[in-house]
Amino acid sequence: MTASSEFRDDERAAAVDVPKRKRELDSLRGLAALSVLMYHALALNSGQLAAGLGLRPVVSTWASALVYTPLHVAWLGAEAVLFFFVLSGFVLTKLASRPAFDFGAYVPGRLARLYLPVFAAVGLALLSFVFPHIPREGIDPGIATSYPVTSVLSDLTLLGGTSTSLGVLWSLQWEVLFSLLLPLYLVIGRKRPVLTTAGAAVLCLLGWAWNVPSLSYLPVFFFGVVLAQNWSRVEERFRFLRTKSVLSHLVAFLLLLAALCGLTSYFLVGHRVPSWLITPRVATLPLVVGSIVIVMILAQMWQPLKRILNVWPLRFLGDISFSLYLVHLPIVVTAIFVFGSGGVAAVSGVCVAIGLAVLFYFGVEKPTHRLSKRINQRMYAMRAERAQSAGRQ
Repeated sequence: MTASSEFRDDERAAAVDVPKRKRELDSLRGLAALSVLMYHALALNSGQLAAGLGLRPVVSTWASALVYTPLHVAWLGAEAVLFFFVLSGFVLTKLASRPAFDFGAYVPGRLARLYLPVFAAVGLALLSFVFPHIPREGIDPGIATSYPVTSVLSDLTLLGGTSTSLGVLWSLQWEVLFSLLLPLYLVIGRKRPVLTTAGAAVLCLLGWAWNVPSLSYLPVFFFGVVLAQNWSRVEERFRFLRTKSVLSHLVAFLLLLAALCGLTSYFLVGHRVPSWLITPRVATLPLVVGSIVIVMILAQMWQPLKRILNVWPLRFLGDISFSLYLVHLPIVVTAIFVFGSGGVAAVSGVCVAIGLAVLFYFGVEKPTHRLSKRINQRMYAMRAERAQSAGRQ
């Protein structure tokens, strides 16, 4: 995942024809990042909740409610990352739709925005291992207890696969690949939108069924790409959402409820899927992706939801979403080794992670935005000068 807020001013200032920033999409990204934080804090500190993630029975009522009802939307893992991918596909496609957009000029700044915060996050993860990560009873044996040099190098490059020591970076390799392959995505999505959507869905299902990560994740970006390229049609089809009638608000509210159920469908109905026929994840994947698209449409067109997503706390959460995603896991894990697995570790891990994310945003990510802006502007200027020189010749 990345909090790739391509509508932010620093990334878009290189061209005059800048699309209006979609702050509601930033807020959605922030809520998804918070959901990932809660996912790790809860799953790593509660055996019952961890069991529920595997669709196994849980004993207590509170755990059952958190796992097997739409309340699970507050702590999603894979579904939240899929949300990131669809959002990235949408915002990057909108950015690339500008007449002045130059892919060759954009790439260096884009890579700087992705990699420089990752380098800083890897450094913070290394520092977290100053406190001994000693395995003991009650702590998930899958938690990394060291950060060897080979893992550090793997995490710094991203494209060669990432380690479990800073486990959240696995999604960044797909973000980087998508960024580099953006022109191909745009061409494919523009020529055959219906066929592209259907093909992406089939590839995703095959990827999850065969456990092939590239097929599982890279096609997901197409859903955001196609949505952005056909946004005028979507607006026309859902124009009733902008009316103030009671019926339109009721329909929008029901769509939102259905989307929340779809996002958590793996936990709501996954245990009822005959595993001998199809895995629960594959069976519910179309519901998850469809729900993501519905939420994105509602967030931009239904005024009550749009107003909620534009309140300052949610906008700020969107601003720090990439930072929160990058730094939270080592903090959550370290809290477990400090306090032992349980409620104290979960609460302290969440609070410290959010605080550190704020510092990381102002100390690392925001300066990186400014640097990315300068790189983009310089690249645009250089390429424009070359084009003018070639024209004079």
